[in-house]
Amino acid sequence: MAAKHSRHIALTEPLIAYVQAQVAKGDYTSISEDVRAALRMLIERNEANASSGAVKAASVKVIHDRA
Repeated sequence: MAAKHSRHIALTEPLIAYVQAQVAKGDYTSISEDVRAALRMLIERNEANASSGAVKAASVKVIHDRA
């Protein structure tokens, strides 16, 4: 699924190399897909921490697109 809105982000050289390697070995079809997966994992971790009482933050509803 194509993104409805394009955003530009700045990554350090080590992060660029990492996501490019993930795409090159076929784990993801694009850098955007890799970054979306990483953000979903971060959200899940933060929600797990919040539910365990480690972090007190407002809940966020996230739509998981798998594009």
